[in-house]
Amino acid sequence: MRKLVTGTVVAMALCLVPMAAQAGFVLEASLGKGLTLDPVEATPTNIMIAPGYGLGEVLRLELGFVASLPDVGDFDLELRPMLVLDPPLFPLYARLILGVTSLLNDPVIAYGGAVGVGGSLFGLGVFGEIGALPRSVAGTFVWVVEGRVGVYYAF
Repeated sequence: MRKLVTGTVVAMALCLVPMAAQAGFVLEASLGKGLTLDPVEATPTNIMIAPGYGLGEVLRLELGFVASLPDVGDFDLELRPMLVLDPPLFPLYARLILGVTSLLNDPVIAYGGAVGVGGSLFGLGVFGEIGALPRSVAGTFVWVVEGRVGVYYAF
């Protein structure tokens, strides 16, 4: 009886792994809010749409199109090429980010990363993350910390 139960559990786990690990297109939509650390100031709330493609079971390339809302600043646009390390059996992931900020003003290169937690069911998922995107603005190094929540759909 024990072998039957163990075999059933293993078979069910093996059936679920390919669903979680499928490579293909993904589309994310998220909302983010950040802070600069020196001086401490709020950054504008931003909305990001990020299409991407899975490279195997663990890596995903994404390109984020970010629009900053004028709640505490001016409207601006940003591009964020990202590499996501997302193991299929764990709810944690890591994201490397290279951003080109202030596209409507004076473009600035930002780089950094984020760690997050998320999960999905039948391709529809939710996530939350915290990241750091330092940059040099007018010769001054600025640390920016950002929190983000969103949804995604994997095709």
